[in-house]
Amino acid sequence: MKFTKKIAFASASLALTMATPAALLTQNAAFAKTTTVKQATKVKVTKKTTPFYHKDGSKFTKKKPYVYGSWKSTVAYKNTSYNVVKTVAIKGAKYYYIGNDAYLKASDVKVTATKTVKSSSTSSAKKASTSSSKTTSKKTSLTSSSSKSSSKKTSLTSSSSKSSSKKTSSTSSSTSSSSSSKKTNSKKTVTQIQVTKKTTPFYHKDGSKFTKKSQYVYQGWKSTVAYKGTKYKVSKTITIKGSKYYYIGNSAYLKASAVKVIASK
Repeated sequence: MKFTKKIAFASASLALTMATPAALLTQNAAFAKTTTVKQATKVKVTKKTTPFYHKDGSKFTKKKPYVYGSWKSTVAYKNTSYNVVKTVAIKGAKYYYIGNDAYLKASDVKVTATKTVKSSSTSSAKKASTSSSKTTSKKTSLTSSSSKSSSKKTSLTSSSSKSSSKKTSSTSSSTSSSSSSKKTNSKKTVTQIQVTKKTTPFYHKDGSKFTKKSQYVYQGWKSTVAYKGTKYKVSKTITIKGSKYYYIGNSAYLKASAVKVIASK
């Protein structure tokens, strides 16, 4: 009887010893794959003039120029700043998408602002960690069951292996609940809007409207109102005096009730 108990205890210890290194390797792998990268959020033109490009790499023409509000042009001018929606590759070259179906070539501009984001490799590492932990738990269960078969006559071995399997199942359930909570916490950020009213005022951050003496200015174009159908890139969403507003740059805001969201990330 004493000899059988010793065998059962040794089998349970072996099962725990085999599970520990695998779990440590999984954690180290997840940590190694977690990286961050910088993405451009704002650029400034460095050449005297540079063309606006379509997504296929073709340039805007006089018949179909780049339009922003009432301002139209086929080229961007030196020292003009633009907010970047995303970075893309067109025919092997890097371009920055600035909205309104227009792109600027990376070689014609310099990056003046960036943001740090997590690399997608992090999520794959987490998936690998989850699958690895499941594999480890299976191995643990297999070892436990083998210890059961080797010591069928001892009830003590049976109870210890049952408690081990319960711990393994609770660990896997906590892992799945943790991953589901992370997915639930993801939010969408508004990146582009379009005016839905005939005209709507530009607002300051205190909620006051732009005036004729102090108008909203964009590349020489001045106005106190935005016009229907005009698209604007959004830097952030804020609340002013209980109402939602979108910040479009140049110290100007548009009221959420006067626009519709056409892009988010």
